[in-house]
Amino acid sequence: EVELEFNATIEEHWHLYSQYTGQYYHDEGPVPTSFVFSQSEDFELLGQVIEEDPVVVVEEEVIIPSMEENTEDLTIIEIDENELVKLNVNIVDPDEDKVTYSFTPPIDKSGEWKTNYGDAGEYYVTLTASDAELTTTREILLVVNRVNVAPEVETLSDLTFDEGDLIEFAPEVSDPNNDAVTVTISEPLASGAFATDHTSAGSYEIFVVASDGELDTETSFMLNIGDVNELPVITGVYDSTINEGETVTIVPEVSDLDGDDLEIKISEPVGDDGFWETDFTDHGEYQITVSVDDGKDVIETTIVLTVEDVNMPPEIVDISLDVDN
Repeated sequence: EVELEFNATIEEHWHLYSQYTGQYYHDEGPVPTSFVFSQSEDFELLGQVIEEDPVVVVEEEVIIPSMEENTEDLTIIEIDENELVKLNVNIVDPDEDKVTYSFTPPIDKSGEWKTNYGDAGEYYVTLTASDAELTTTREILLVVNRVNVAPEVETLSDLTFDEGDLIEFAPEVSDPNNDAVTVTISEPLASGAFATDHTSAGSYEIFVVASDGELDTETSFMLNIGDVNELPVITGVYDSTINEGETVTIVPEVSDLDGDDLEIKISEPVGDDGFWETDFTDHGEYQITVSVDDGKDVIETTIVLTVEDVNMPPEIVDISLDVDN
């Protein structure tokens, strides 16, 4: 690796200008010095041509400007959370050298920072400007003011269940400021769970309130619980045996958790009134069906009724004279 040094002389009253003059004057002003190297397989260029400290000549007077290494000036910028910080800087170089600059985080290389909720606080940022030899810095204090935002509750859809279901509910809640959030839910889901029963059918408007202690967010949805019919229960009827001539009495006991109106039917020969006076010719075995209708469903139960034969003595009904003999 070889470092090449170029020295140039120029006639009196003529001037040799910097390589970077064009970036300040664009198409106007003096022509910048340029270096052109022919391509060859015998060597490879490493980097750009570097100039020595610039010298500006004005009317035979040589001026070598200086740049301050540091400054104690502090620029204070105040913004609110969730705003965009966009810093515009104006940097000049007395020598018209090419200047680069950079910021320390959280400002990016383009001078911007999109703040978010939760970024409240003070941030010290250093702006550094350099002409490749000398450096100037400026301290910047960014004051980000806290902006409280109400908690956010997920979009809630209506829910549908049936009686007898266990309903568990836990809404998703967040806070842009990362504040602690208290969630309140209306009945019957206040505890986050609801064990439904046969009396739970209906529609409920459920309110969800999320609070950070300062701001609240309230939303609601419908909880629909479908009716599941509880079947009636029949008790008090059993298989039985009686003798001819006796009276059959069937009085079923029925209950219904839903409290529905019930219609009770008993098959013949007993009938709906539950009474049957047997005769001495009714002996035999009978299947008696008891049914209950609650208006939604019908349940049945069947018992066996046995009527025993009772032998009765003959009965002389009448005696009369046969007049033909």
